[in-house]
Amino acid sequence: MLLRIIKETFWRRKKLVALVFLAVLLGAALASSLLTVYGDITGKMSQELRSYGANILVRPASTGLELEVGGISYTPPSTRVFFDEKELPKIKTIFWKYNITGFAPFLSVLGRVGDDPVVLTGTWFEKTLSIPQLAARQFASKAVEAGKEEPTFATGIKQISPWWQLQGDWVSEGDLDSAIVGAEIARKSGIALGDRLVLTYEGKSIGLKTAGIVTTGSFEDNQVFVNLPVVQHLLGIPYGVDKVLVSALVTPESKIAPSIRLKSPDQMTPEEYELWYCTPLVESIAFQIEEAIPGAVASAIRQVSEAESSFLGKTELLLLLITAVALVASALGVMAAMNAMVMRRRREIALMKAIGAHDSQVATIFFLEAALIGLGGGVTGYLTGLGLAQLIGREVFGMPFSFSGIILPVTLLLAITIALAGSFAPVRQAIKTEPVILLRGV
Repeated sequence: MLLRIIKETFWRRKKLVALVFLAVLLGAALASSLLTVYGDITGKMSQELRSYGANILVRPASTGLELEVGGISYTPPSTRVFFDEKELPKIKTIFWKYNITGFAPFLSVLGRVGDDPVVLTGTWFEKTLSIPQLAARQFASKAVEAGKEEPTFATGIKQISPWWQLQGDWVSEGDLDSAIVGAEIARKSGIALGDRLVLTYEGKSIGLKTAGIVTTGSFEDNQVFVNLPVVQHLLGIPYGVDKVLVSALVTPESKIAPSIRLKSPDQMTPEEYELWYCTPLVESIAFQIEEAIPGAVASAIRQVSEAESSFLGKTELLLLLITAVALVASALGVMAAMNAMVMRRRREIALMKAIGAHDSQVATIFFLEAALIGLGGGVTGYLTGLGLAQLIGREVFGMPFSFSGIILPVTLLLAITIALAGSFAPVRQAIKTEPVILLRGV
């Protein structure tokens, strides 16, 4: 009998059932798409933000006083501390090695072009590194394998600073006769692409061809960039860099327990330390870099990491608020459609109550109908939402969002909840009315 009543309802009241179905479908589709985006937004936004610069600075440990202005060291070379750039591939052996998207070393000196002082910076433009194969090391309760990554890794300025506006070409690896000139220096000295400039430093001079002119709107516009060995040769050192910029995909600090955020690693319990270490926070990745490179001090670039963390947190909150509003709007749509359906079935309700049906039995019929509609709307909405999420991924981020198995049961639960919540008030009002009033005049 129950199945027959539900079947008749769906058959005889197709328009009202379709309205309820549509309201549930829209809410479920928005919930499914936004929850899919929410589950993957941190990684996608972190990748997007990495195009605006590195977020970790690595320096050699030093107890001396160093003079630095605009990211350039003016400390005499004889008192500066360097570390070997051959150690840098070890950055790709840390626990969160796959979160390291790139890094580039820097070594700067103050030279002259004619009578004008110029900062000459040696770096890697495009560098292919061999990743060292390390033995497994033990961390807490799990072994961390560090020898299964790809054998080579492409990195350099081109990788960590895609926001550079370059006119001309990048300097190829191994080219010691070409340079990329900052836009401000090119303007002051009248340097054009292909021109040669002579740079002097402490009696030594080198001729460089202008392969490219870079514009960043920052202090890079006042520098000349060359391959790292050029500056090392001028300083008379076989190796060495004075800083490294690292670009890493990180998780906002708000994702970790508040009790851990303000603690240093030596203040944490073993359980807290393992949670902190195994979360890709900018601080934990910097800590692991220090472990991998002896004599290095790694720290977060605060204006980048904090802005990124705040932005990601606000973006996730916005997605949750939009999802909540969409679900409420969907529930109101269900309520309006269910109210119309209940009004048209008042005599049917009165007749059931007159022949002995309890209020709970009548309510069960309506709620079961609503739940079935919610289930159907949830499945359809889930599939629609996945398509919408992939559209957002392609159009906004240029890459699809990854699927999560938890989204389907969550979407179905939300869809059924929407249908039941929207039906509660109309059904409650209907079963409170006395049958004799509803059947009057029949």
